[in-house]
Amino acid sequence: MNPLVGGLGRAVALAAAVAAGTAFVLTRVGAPWLWAVALALPVGGLTLLVARLPRATDVVWAQQPATLSTATSVQASTLASRLAEAAVDQDRFVTRVQPRLRRLAEARLRQVHGIPDLRHPKARDVLGADLHRLLTDPTAPLPEPSKLADLLENL
Repeated sequence: MNPLVGGLGRAVALAAAVAAGTAFVLTRVGAPWLWAVALALPVGGLTLLVARLPRATDVVWAQQPATLSTATSVQASTLASRLAEAAVDQDRFVTRVQPRLRRLAEARLRQVHGIPDLRHPKARDVLGADLHRLLTDPTAPLPEPSKLADLLENL
């Protein structure tokens, strides 16, 4: 039931009761009855408005949005835009993407292989020459997306 359509009778009755009560109290404290009614009408109107507003507990029967936006999709789109920028601008690759990939690779090397960092002699053997160069060489270009996916699979 839509709160702006249903229950109108109860809201009007409540507004009338509040307006009458306000007018009664104003006449009891010494206000002329005409002024009491003039002041009670806006109070009754405000009561009617408040009584007609939807409440937080009312059920809203809205359809689910067509696409759900989650933190994962935002992060994926951010990553995609950063990779697209890095593919065009070598400096962005070296300053934004390469350090993150390097930290990821070093963490993986420590966890799985017990190798402390990328400078260790075994790191090149474990990662492979192409991935090791991508992570350590500041002049290494960002490879094509499929090649990058293959290299990151080695992690």
